[in-house]
Amino acid sequence: MKKANQIKENNRVRTIITCSDCGATTFTNTGIDTKTTQQAIQRSCGTCNPPQNPLINQGWWLELGLDKNPYVYGPMQRLRTGRQYRMEEARRMGWMSWTWNDEYSSERKGLIQNK
Repeated sequence: MKKANQIKENNRVRTIITCSDCGATTFTNTGIDTKTTQQAIQRSCGTCNPPQNPLINQGWWLELGLDKNPYVYGPMQRLRTGRQYRMEEARRMGWMSWTWNDEYSSERKGLIQNK
């Protein structure tokens, strides 16, 4: 159960809501008869009823067996699964059985010599 008191400060209305079970107070910057305040009064008290699934402040990398955050973030590259990109990548890496002279021919020569 909650109790609400409407006060007026500096020509503004404020409603102070007090939980009768634990004594925690909260406020809204509206009058008692507004929708915002009525919803706040009907909600359960956050102090009496803590969230059911609190956040665990442990990183996702611990689940993978890593000791520290690997920082492998960055923007996701755009359209890397398209047919044209895959063809260009195959030409660039020398994976195609048939190629022709294009702007990647010098790069393919370098890759073949390294193998």
